[in-house]
Amino acid sequence: MGKRGVKAKPINELTEKFDNLIERMETVEQRVSDLEDVMATNEPRIAALETQLKKAMERLESFENQSRRQNVRIVGLKEGAEGRAPVDFLKKWIPEVLGLQQGAITVDRAHRTGPPMRLTGTEGPRAVLVRLHYYTDTQRILQAARAKGTVNTEAGKVSFYQDFSAEVARKRKESANARKALREAGIKYSFLYPAIIKIFNPDGTSISLATTQDVKDYVSKLPRPK
Repeated sequence: MGKRGVKAKPINELTEKFDNLIERMETVEQRVSDLEDVMATNEPRIAALETQLKKAMERLESFENQSRRQNVRIVGLKEGAEGRAPVDFLKKWIPEVLGLQQGAITVDRAHRTGPPMRLTGTEGPRAVLVRLHYYTDTQRILQAARAKGTVNTEAGKVSFYQDFSAEVARKRKESANARKALREAGIKYSFLYPAIIKIFNPDGTSISLATTQDVKDYVSKLPRPK
């Protein structure tokens, strides 16, 4: 009888520990269930906040690019060519190099972007950011630059670009290879803001593509020349 009592004691202790473990597991399961309920309740709220944040960021992006509408970015102008009076230099130089015939332009301010080359160790001149007083002057400059194609100066080729925010500039840069593929395929297109490629089909219809992958898919489906 005594031996049975000795054996029963460890079994009882094991049973008690097992019961405690089950109780703890049930507690954990309940906490997990409660947490899942909270997450399920918050998911729509989080999704709504994410949507609001995305819209707010898009508005900020739009406002930033609106504020840049009167800017022109000049790439390739020899470092120091503008001297100590960049505004005076550019309001005379831009009409001359582009052959503008509709009067003078009004430049509010102009400056090189980024630190001097000697500090960065980069090659080539820094871009020049020009702020025009009138948006019409910005349009005239960009249209003249497109019509002229290559703008050559004594110091080399100079290019004129519309000024965009970093995000829009990134999107436009990403589509460079896609646009090259369209040109090589002989496809007519226009490049719209912010980075939309509008393709003109031979039948007179058009299609707008928003991503590089969309353009790749479009080009891949074109009939190959025989």
